[in-house]
Amino acid sequence: MKRLFAILLFCVLVPCAYATDVCNCKGYAGIGGPCYAGFGGPAYAGFGGPCYAGFGGPAYAGFGGPAYAGFGGPCYAGFGGPCYAGIGGTGESCPAVCK
Repeated sequence: MKRLFAILLFCVLVPCAYATDVCNCKGYAGIGGPCYAGFGGPAYAGFGGPCYAGFGGPAYAGFGGPAYAGFGGPCYAGFGGPCYAGIGGTGESCPAVCK
């Protein structure tokens, strides 16, 4: 019975952990958790990590980066931009890295 409960709990919680945005994670931040920001963790913001905001990193917000919010960038929230949620826009094509 304990084994069945453990398997059921695992099946319910694991998909939730993968569905979160790791850089803006809400949840357990300890070692092994989906929001662990230490070296090698899923929310690690150091060089080479999935939340690294330095030059060339997946969360880089400078000109030409994947989180650039200036005119023409993938996170541009002005009229016609992918993150524009004003009149006539939905902001649905805004990448998750922008949030």
